[in-house]
Amino acid sequence: MSIKRLSFLGWSCFISLLSVSACSSDMPSGMAGGAAGSAGSLGTVAGSGTLGPTQASGGSNAAQAGTGSMSGSTGVAGSNTQSGGGNGAGGATGGSVGTGGTGGAPVPCTDKQHPDHASEPCSIWVEWDQTKGANEPKDCDASWLTGSGYCLKSCGKCSDGSGGSSSGGSSGGGGSSGGTGLGPGPKLPDISNGNVYWASRYWDCCKPHCSQQGLPSCGVDGVSQNGGNSACSGGSAYACYSQAPRAIGDNVSYGYVAVPNPSCGTCYHLQFTGTGKFNANDPGSKAIANKHMIVKVANTGGDVAGNQFDLAVPGGGVGINANTCTAQWKLSSNDLGPTAGGFLTACTGSYEQKKSCVRDKCNKLPEGDARKGCLWFVDWFQAADDPNFRYEPISCPNDI
Repeated sequence: MSIKRLSFLGWSCFISLLSVSACSSDMPSGMAGGAAGSAGSLGTVAGSGTLGPTQASGGSNAAQAGTGSMSGSTGVAGSNTQSGGGNGAGGATGGSVGTGGTGGAPVPCTDKQHPDHASEPCSIWVEWDQTKGANEPKDCDASWLTGSGYCLKSCGKCSDGSGGSSSGGSSGGGGSSGGTGLGPGPKLPDISNGNVYWASRYWDCCKPHCSQQGLPSCGVDGVSQNGGNSACSGGSAYACYSQAPRAIGDNVSYGYVAVPNPSCGTCYHLQFTGTGKFNANDPGSKAIANKHMIVKVANTGGDVAGNQFDLAVPGGGVGINANTCTAQWKLSSNDLGPTAGGFLTACTGSYEQKKSCVRDKCNKLPEGDARKGCLWFVDWFQAADDPNFRYEPISCPNDI
């Protein structure tokens, strides 16, 4: 599946969890214009130990006039008792300063999982609440949750005394509650302007087109490197499972997309609007309102409209290459669902029943990144069905 070449106005800024980079004008052809002056560089928060889920995120800045820079103070490695990172000090006229984490003593504000809902993280009740109207009963107010002390942290029924969430650090620009165990993740600026596009999904197991420009391809195990011809044309090379989407925080994920006539390796910053393309009230699309993704162009295709990105998600539908995934995963075509839409399209019932159905199907995929990427669709992406988003070009982080 695919996309038309996109034109933008503006400069791209590299925003990642720990690294620092200046703005770049390396955009797809057809782009014009730029920001006035140079933006301040990101404030860094470098932990002195291993990153923990309470590591504070560094400052973020959009390109704007001025030549000042920001420098971040060194943070302490995140842990359950102290979150690291101080505020970045802004330059004279540089970009805005991101907020670091706040320290705090350990307090008994945790999520106790209900034994009858072991497969549903506490954050799910918060995200389901976001799909409900103002006058509808909220899941987080149910007596079985609050009366017995279940899911108090996610539902906001307790405080750790630090003036923020017990995970520390600043959250991303908007977005629903997490559940990744990674904390808020990097802070990305909200995208308030630009055209609205929509995200379809696919995973055909084929060697990606952009493997011709350096993107890895893998053997039948989806892990070991293989530079042969595509398995979709009788060869030995498949998509690598590492190209499945993954969360890097409660509000930010990385992923890969297919577009027509691709500028391989180009990255885009997406922010979801909270509506679906074909069902404006799609509960999954509502649940990911204001969440962010950074996606890299990895593949080509010929059946996607000009206002569409095709997101690579294991279990998302095999498209026109119906036999490659069945051979690689030793599954039947019935196991993989319709060629357009995959697991989610095959599932029926209520929103909750569909998510449970997709989860069961994900667990049939090979253990590792393929299965994790499929479960990401259920947990972080909330089984959003063709959600709308706004986008802007961005320099690729060094870990995608």
